[in-house]
Amino acid sequence: MHDDAPLGEMLPFTITRYRDNTLSGEDTHVAAEVPLTFEVNDREIATLMCTPSHLKEFAWGFLFTSGFIKSADDISSFSLDDTRWRADIQVQDPVDPDLLGRRVYTSGCGKGVMYTSMMELSSRHPIPGDVQIHGSDIIEVIRWLQHCSDLHRITGGVHSASASIEGRIPDFFIDDIGRHNAVDKVLGSLLLNKTDCSRVMLVCTGRISSEILHKARRLEIPVLASRGAPTHQSILLAEEMGITLVGFVRPTNFAVFTHARRILENGGPKK
Repeated sequence: MHDDAPLGEMLPFTITRYRDNTLSGEDTHVAAEVPLTFEVNDREIATLMCTPSHLKEFAWGFLFTSGFIKSADDISSFSLDDTRWRADIQVQDPVDPDLLGRRVYTSGCGKGVMYTSMMELSSRHPIPGDVQIHGSDIIEVIRWLQHCSDLHRITGGVHSASASIEGRIPDFFIDDIGRHNAVDKVLGSLLLNKTDCSRVMLVCTGRISSEILHKARRLEIPVLASRGAPTHQSILLAEEMGITLVGFVRPTNFAVFTHARRILENGGPKK
């Protein structure tokens, strides 16, 4: 690879493979990782390690789920310097970053729900969405997500995420080395496309942690499904936020941890 070549999602490397008691050279590809700095209104907000793709969507999704903006239209300009990996963003009426990120705990003898900020605590009211999804559709969407990424197949170094409307196979997916990043990029795409999220099922390949629940809640997404496991905090949050949380999706079964009313058995009619 030439030093001045554009950086893609994966890079070629020559490695040494140990197989059957023998060492030999082998060409392979490795997932790319870059430090992307978000500078909002000339103030450096964060530097995140990420896959160098869908960076505009990443900016919208990260700033929205972090509470810096309240809608997609709050961002008035976006420019990317891919030599320094810096995104310069102008935001109308930005939220003071110092007001974000103060951790808050609810009561519960050590088992209470954890919030990362007062903003998240104030938005904990349940999502009323009445969308219903057939269980077989959840299995098919996760199966599709597992096999659609060439980047994951070749490198094994990324997570994938997407958004299904009422259980249909999505028309896009996004990869990233970080599961939070992949979700932010998908949510940024929904924001930019002004998608009605009341009938969206967010799907991902990684563990479902409390941060992922907070991100889904910001867009009022009613269903979250993954092949991975949830944490206990994500279950508590999903119960309180009215989100249907589905984990351990396999070819014949999955586990519904909260609000199972949105999941239909095969043949069950949707309301």
